[in-house]
Amino acid sequence: MNQDVVKGALILLVMFDHNEYAHQLFPLFLTGFAFHVLGFLALPFLRPSVSLSWDYVEKTLIRYYYPFFLIALAMGIVTMLTVSGFSVESLKRLLLAFYSGNNESLKTATQMALLWFLPSLISVLLLRAFIDSLSLGGRIFLLGGVTGAHLFVGPLAESIRDYLPLGFLPAVYSLPLCYLLAFFNRQCNDRLTSLQGALLASVICLAVKCLQMKLGLSQELGFALVSDYSNLTALVVNDLESITGALMLFQLSRLRLLDFLGWFGAQTLPTYLIHPFVALVIYKVCEKMLPDASLMLKFGISMLLTVWFSVGIARVAMGIGLVRRFCFPKDASSLVGKQ
Repeated sequence: MNQDVVKGALILLVMFDHNEYAHQLFPLFLTGFAFHVLGFLALPFLRPSVSLSWDYVEKTLIRYYYPFFLIALAMGIVTMLTVSGFSVESLKRLLLAFYSGNNESLKTATQMALLWFLPSLISVLLLRAFIDSLSLGGRIFLLGGVTGAHLFVGPLAESIRDYLPLGFLPAVYSLPLCYLLAFFNRQCNDRLTSLQGALLASVICLAVKCLQMKLGLSQELGFALVSDYSNLTALVVNDLESITGALMLFQLSRLRLLDFLGWFGAQTLPTYLIHPFVALVIYKVCEKMLPDASLMLKFGISMLLTVWFSVGIARVAMGIGLVRRFCFPKDASSLVGKQ
């Protein structure tokens, strides 16, 4: 499986989810849409386990927390200049966003709630490395605890999210789903041809998505607005939407005819951080220049331009040595110029 193809499909779906016109045209579909998020979180589970070490922790933090810190700091300053003003309270909100990385704190301090994904990804990576380093009994015990916590994240989130570091609640909620997704993906890879896997996963995903839409279920993983033990039907259906949707993308990526998506997935981290600004500018331009155009036309134009410019800018930026070194280093050695 070409992971760049999967990442290409996922980043396109992220831009689709963040498109203003898409939410006007496809509100029911997007209300419960989450499989693109789980797909990104679960990608590391398709690779061999890693041992938890200080070297791994350092590389993970440099790879993901460092660019998160840079853009959160920049947007925090912009927010103070344009919205909240400089004050002790504004500084506290920004420090909380650095620490907790939860969606609500980031929305308040930086106006960029979508940044929650990077701290949560770090937590997922570190939790997975820790769990996989345990004995079989330890893994079973801890996975059982995480699965139990999965049932209670929703009602507890608002009261405890500010006390937990690095987007911990979405990570805990997603972790058992990531393990399940990786397991089902292995079974499809081992037992089915690429075409069989793609067809089966697509049919199951379509059935689950239709059921979710029929029931009118919603979820927002970044805000930890998720179903819980009090509504097991909603919990199961929403979890299945995440798992089966991501599984469909994983299986579709086995088909060679989708290899072109690898171009979009080569630089997903900078694309993810750049696309909100591109999308906002294009939305403003569309509203100004195409006020009477149909929603579908504005959606098509805005999506095409957002994808093209976001991916293009990201690829150009990563081709510049200084940008790659100081904004998106792979590890500490890259940042200080030793590699």
